[in-house]
Amino acid sequence: MSNEYPGSNANPLEVLDLANAYCSASELLFSEGEKHVALAIAPARMCAIHAIELYLNAFLRHEGVAPEEIRKRMHNLVEPMFVAKLKLRKKTALHLEAMTAKREYLISRYSPKQAREHTDLNRLLRRWRKS
Repeated sequence: MSNEYPGSNANPLEVLDLANAYCSASELLFSEGEKHVALAIAPARMCAIHAIELYLNAFLRHEGVAPEEIRKRMHNLVEPMFVAKLKLRKKTALHLEAMTAKREYLISRYSPKQAREHTDLNRLLRRWRKS
């Protein structure tokens, strides 16, 4: 059995495909959940945040960043190395910064009752593939 980290050999297109799958899952879950009930949309929010992270990871892999370096980010969505390269819209970059600062990935994963601390749900519902 190999001790290699899962996904280390995935190419950028494979990571992009996975991001698209999580994005589609989040859209489906958001459409089915009660948006005013934090627990009901926690899985949707988690899938959306993970999709965003995977899109960024696919970009970094495309740029030649090693998987080990990407993993060191630990859910930091606003690393200057790629924010500038992506030429994100100001509001998009600010939203990623707020999500990281508020630790939304961890809250969505482990403590959905803290949803009041989340950034605006409307920003998360946008199709990140188009941002």
